[in-house]
Amino acid sequence: MKKEPRSFLPDPADLRWLVRSLDLRSFSAAAREMDVAVSVVARGVDRLEAGYGVRLLRRSTHGLSATPEGAELAQEARALLAQLEDIGASLSDQRSRVAGTLRLASSQEICEALVLPHLADLQARYPALRVELLADDRVADLVTEGIDVALRTTVGHSDLVVARALGRFERRLYAAPEYLRLHGTPAEPSELQQRHTVTHTAQGPAVTWAFRNAQGKPLEVTVRSRLAASSSALVHHALVSGAGIGMLSSPLAAADVAQGRLVEVLAPFASGTVHTLYAVSSPGRRNAARVKAVIDFLVKASKDRWALAPVR
Repeated sequence: MKKEPRSFLPDPADLRWLVRSLDLRSFSAAAREMDVAVSVVARGVDRLEAGYGVRLLRRSTHGLSATPEGAELAQEARALLAQLEDIGASLSDQRSRVAGTLRLASSQEICEALVLPHLADLQARYPALRVELLADDRVADLVTEGIDVALRTTVGHSDLVVARALGRFERRLYAAPEYLRLHGTPAEPSELQQRHTVTHTAQGPAVTWAFRNAQGKPLEVTVRSRLAASSSALVHHALVSGAGIGMLSSPLAAADVAQGRLVEVLAPFASGTVHTLYAVSSPGRRNAARVKAVIDFLVKASKDRWALAPVR
């Protein structure tokens, strides 16, 4: 990245204006968030562009976006700002040690069902902690998007992330009682091909679901969904509304099953495949007080409040 003159030292406030303007795609939104005039934010970014001698943002009717130089600076700025927050927390008293902003990423479904119901407890325990929730089904990049902690069901093998297992779960088939009353409950997996099914658009028009037959042998059934949705949360809402039969993670369906809004379908044929939910962070942030505190909180929540099986 071109930096001239070499002696230019940016104001951390200006770096924050850049980062938040890109996150919110708007100077005015960043200004509202910090309760300052829009001109304060714009002038801060102007100072960065003048100091580095490069253009950092593109402005269009669709909002702000980063130039390649702007994206690189924003990535570096996130790390620097996080370090500055950690320094501030380490110099404060023990009660406010866990302080600053923590960016937590997960799917919308996990965020709504598992994180939000317990967020008030987290904030009561750490009053100096500010949480930013990023809810999206895609896998967020921890570094470029400044994510402190991400909840994921797949991790892979990489030195770029540190993963802590929270618990294990299965994916099962569910439907609303009203749908089953109108269309009947399938007795065999093969009958799903004659039922209304709901799937995720990322899986394509034909989806293969795994089961085990009465003898315990693997069995697969391919269905063509009548309804597909672009997020797991939409699939969930569609099932509760009676749109058909679909696959959900058991912890996310637990509350609706308990309250009679969903019924498990074909339980004797469940494949038994086990998945794991992880809290993921980058190696450079895992020792930050706020990151450790939030991951410890998630571990306790997964044990005490979420319908997750313990990790063996």
